[in-house]
Amino acid sequence: MLRLTHIFIYPIKGCSGIALDQAELLGRGIKYDRRWMLVDESGNFISQRGFPELAMIDVSIDGGFLQVAYKDLKHQIPLQGTISDESVTVKVWDDYVSGFSTAEADHQWFSQILNKKVRLVAMLDQSKRPVDPRYAVDKTEEVSFADGYPFLVIGENALHTLNNKMAEESLKMDRFRPNLVFSGGEPHEEDLWQEFKVGDCHFYGVKPCARCQVTTIDQQTGAIGKEPLKTLSTYRKKGNKILFGQNCLLKSGRVIRIDDEITVLKRGISPIE
Repeated sequence: MLRLTHIFIYPIKGCSGIALDQAELLGRGIKYDRRWMLVDESGNFISQRGFPELAMIDVSIDGGFLQVAYKDLKHQIPLQGTISDESVTVKVWDDYVSGFSTAEADHQWFSQILNKKVRLVAMLDQSKRPVDPRYAVDKTEEVSFADGYPFLVIGENALHTLNNKMAEESLKMDRFRPNLVFSGGEPHEEDLWQEFKVGDCHFYGVKPCARCQVTTIDQQTGAIGKEPLKTLSTYRKKGNKILFGQNCLLKSGRVIRIDDEITVLKRGISPIE
């Protein structure tokens, strides 16, 4: 039996995640997931690829605020308000998106930590960022500031297999920054899911997730190593990409909860074969 075991959101792109017991689903992802993002003076997004210390910025939601902390430095950001009425154009990979600047105090707090002038921008409802049309199902799906898709699902057995293949270390799931984690099934079973339900919520699996150097960053310390890409390249490589996890779109449904049963409605073939 397949069951949902963890739900994660990452409100500020690149910073730490938050574990939830249940989550409200929106078309562009779980509520509050990747709805804020740091950008440089040119409007280009900031990520752990260039600033691994982002992993150590702890994020939580308390009342009407995002609470952020880095070592002894703490700050809070209103979930609503102190956002400019005028949008600024920011860039996420090849996509240009309307972002809304938050308060100057927010910019200063993150700039101090990164030793670089950055701004924090928010994605509001009027910000539009379509999913890559090659993988959109009804061609209207949108995504937040996430790398490319609203949801990422990974099975626990995929991680168990990886850790069994690595001789010297054992990694946590946070290296892969999923939204949905499940138990049961074969390792990398999610590769095959073209349509599935979590409880009453209906998803499409649309594209295996190609992994980058962020997976080599320890999410507790910011230290950079060679794993898991070194080991994954021996058995999860397709062309020049290393695949781990499945990107998904939402067809219907509103709420998911830990321990929801997962039902696979349509399977495809493995992308590795």
